[in-house]
Amino acid sequence: MTKLTSKPILKKASGILAQEFAIPKDIAWAWVTLLLSQEEQKRDSEEKRYSRIAEFEAWILELGLPTDPKNSESGAVSPEAVKNSARNVFEWPHEYIFVEPVAPKHPDSKVTYGDTITQPILDAVKDAGGSEDRAALISILEGYAREGMEPFANVTPEGIEWKGTTWTEGDKYHLLTIKTLNNRLANLRKKGLI
Repeated sequence: MTKLTSKPILKKASGILAQEFAIPKDIAWAWVTLLLSQEEQKRDSEEKRYSRIAEFEAWILELGLPTDPKNSESGAVSPEAVKNSARNVFEWPHEYIFVEPVAPKHPDSKVTYGDTITQPILDAVKDAGGSEDRAALISILEGYAREGMEPFANVTPEGIEWKGTTWTEGDKYHLLTIKTLNNRLANLRKKGLI
């Protein structure tokens, strides 16, 4: 069986979530595949994977989102609409995994990441002396947020709210919690950034 973390599978999954419209079963498959690829390399049984896909698919169908006007028969809905609904219910896979960091052309040139939260996390790890202690990192990041550093918005009891790359006034914020920080650290480690 192809590993869940193989590049073609991850590209296919992120492609589905980047489309304007996709059928709920495909969105659920892509979502579960990406979330599992972010977890440590313990293997989920196929049965458990399929039950998670079915659970997400049922949840997406219950949302009653409008279908693709060009092809209403397909039952395709917008992954972006699913993502917005999912924000506080389920974790959504982080898109930044698929955006390769730009290799600096010059020692002074700045590396840019496909996600606004990556750089502050890398800064926090540096400020923590390279430590990956989640509680310490969250408190450093909360400090950044209280100083008004971008992309942070607020510190709430649930976690730290931050603005995504396409955020505009009135949009919902993303939420950084111990759990999502854990996933992001695992991804940064995989990419060799920490």
